Amino acid sequence: MIYHTNADAYSCTQVPMITLSEDGYIRLTLETLLATPFVHFLSGLDDEKTISPQEGACYTHISGYTEWLSTTPPTLTLGWDWGLDVSQGQPLYVRLGAPRSNIMLVDTMQHDLGPTKTSVLLETAIDALAWQEEVHHHLVTRYV
Repeated sequence: MIYHTNADAYSCTQVPMITLSEDGYIRLTLETLLATPFVHFLSGLDDEKTISPQEGACYTHISGYTEWLSTTPPTLTLGWDWGLDVSQGQPLYVRLGAPRSNIMLVDTMQHDLGPTKTSVLLETAIDALAWQEEVHHHLVTRYV
């Protein structure tokens, strides 16, 4: 692992330096990912999908996408699709499907966890974030 030493008069800490790999992935541990700040980059609506099960009735499914970027170099990207769930009475943004990212999570020995395990852990991290309000705000501003 590559470390960056941050030394000042009072402390000397070692922080793992994150680098872009030749295959396009940025490799880091889950711990480092969870400590990395992300900011909202872009969100949008998908084209409307209307299903008409019977004459006179139609069901509209509202869905879209969102992309987030880390504030640290190199830039980590994290995007996912979402849908608006109205089954509980109040509209709720929910993640749909697997995330898109340039992140490959590694264990403490720097071995890849693989795309499947990385995806599952990214899904868990996304679901723990409070992203819905930021997406809603962006959509209201963008589609005025």
